[in-house]
Order: sequence, then structure tokens, then C-alpha cells
Amino acid sequence: MSSIQSTHKSHTVIPESTTTVTVFTGFLGAGKTSIILNLLKRVDPDYKIVLLKNEFGDAETDSALARESHIQIAEMTNGCLCCVLVGQMKRALEELKDKYHPDRIIIETSGSAFPAPIAWQIREMEPLGFHLDSILTVIDCINFCGYEDTSYTARMQAQYTDIIILNKWEQVTERQLDIVVDHVNELNTDTPKIKADRETGVDPSVVFGIDTMLFRLSERDADATQGHDTDIAHEHHSQEVDLIEIRRSAHEGLSVPVLDTASFVQFLKLLPADEVYRVKGIVRLSGTVADESDSTTREPSVMTDPSDGVLYIINHAFG
Repeated sequence: MSSIQSTHKSHTVIPESTTTVTVFTGFLGAGKTSIILNLLKRVDPDYKIVLLKNEFGDAETDSALARESHIQIAEMTNGCLCCVLVGQMKRALEELKDKYHPDRIIIETSGSAFPAPIAWQIREMEPLGFHLDSILTVIDCINFCGYEDTSYTARMQAQYTDIIILNKWEQVTERQLDIVVDHVNELNTDTPKIKADRETGVDPSVVFGIDTMLFRLSERDADATQGHDTDIAHEHHSQEVDLIEIRRSAHEGLSVPVLDTASFVQFLKLLPADEVYRVKGIVRLSGTVADESDSTTREPSVMTDPSDGVLYIINHAFG
């Protein structure tokens, strides 16, 4: 991991009874789950972390991947933490604290979440033993410039954050990376920006122990706009993101639906990247996929009956 800017480190002493909270946000397909999974591999095994994941839909795809890291995971689906589920987050955090007594809770928001309402609710929970350490925003260096102009959410995520994590930067040219950084700087000049390595992610010592400064910058302005941001959050999903859910279920006495592997892979390749941001789910394919590094991940529990096909987790972003 190489840094573009140095990060501020906190000297605040956090009581042992307090659970620290780190929030990862970033637009659809930015790579939040991958960065979190790589981050967890670099954390001391004795340091107990619980992951709270939010999915706008009800497919717990990324959570199936995250379980391979052997950490405790809780899921909040069918809504966004910044609006529909904002009240339920408080109960979820309290339950995780009481049940697992973690050193830190990592919240992974949905890609369409506004960070400010989430941050303010965690801050209000300080008397209950929670401390917001930081908001971390993941920027997709391949696609950010494509949706920045049309997505109010993507701009808000880049503006309201303690650290901006540049992801997929290895997959663009140096000139393209400069353009992305310029666009991000137009939204947020002062916030540190760091690169996430494709294989190792980010260093825990860099992104933990930040002690967010967001509330201290302008508390009066934040108080004045808090309700306004929440109102916008209720509307932005219908304006920016359409969720289409497809289910194929087996009826009694019939075989499990199995999709032809070649046809399904071709279907993913033909999806327009400027219209279809993400495809996530679980499917049964007729055979194995030749290259599983990008769009599909083999589920460990493959069915033994060949007629059942091969169970795959689909995690496809922007073509």
C-alpha cells in the first residue's frame, strides 16, 4: 500500500468498555468487500472484529464471501442504513456489542448510502459505549469519473469522509489515475487519499485509530443540514438506482434450475457498464467457469449430484 497523503492519527484514549466503529462506504462496485476482507487478514487474530453488512436488496452475496474470513457477520438487508434502516442500526450495534464483545465493529454500507446520517446516529450512541473512529470512502478508479456527474450519492461519499481509499488504481494508466485524483480533489481537497493494493488492501495501522474529525469541522452546519441530508437520502434511491431481482426456484418433483455456463458468462460480458452497475447473487451453472477471478466465485459447498450443477456466487461490477 502506497500513500498519496499522510493520514491523521488520533491520540484520544478510548475506554476499554467502548466499542470502536469504522464505517466503509463507497459507490456500487467500488470494491468495499474486497478491501475489508484483505484488511481482516492483516489484523491480529486476537483483535476481535465484527462485520455489519448492509445490502440494498435481500441477496446476501458478499456476506457469503465474508464468512470465509471466519469473523462474526451480521446482515441488514432490504433497505439502506442511511434512511430506511437507520433506526434498526442502533439495535443491531447494541446486539453485536452484547453478544460478541468486539474490539471493533466494521460497518459496510450499501453502495447507495449517504454516510452523514449513519455517522450522526453512531455519534448519538456514545453514551451507550460506541465510538465512531472513522468514515472510509472507497473510490473506484476505473469507473468513478463515469458516474460522478450523475450520482449525488457518489459525490457525497467522497466529500463526507476521513480517508479516501483509491481502489483498482493498478488497472488504469498513470494519466487516468491523475484525472481521477483531480476529480476527487475538486470534491474534497484536504482529506488524505491512499492507495489500496490489489492483493493486500490497506494497512490496519493506517485506517484504524483515526478518531474522526468530521464532527469537529462545523458542528453548527452539520446540525442544520442533518435533517436535510436524511430527506435527500429517502429520495436518492429512486432517482439513482433501480433494483431488479430475479428468482428461479425448483418446484416439487422438478430438477433444480441450472444455467448454461457459457451463455451466462456471455450475458455478463454483454451488459452495458453505464447502465448495469452490479450483478450479485447465487446461481447454479452447468459447469465450471474458466476464469473465476472477476465475476464469479466458486461456493465451497458444491452439490455432489452433477444434475444440480455447480453453485456460484456472482459478484459482477461494471462489465
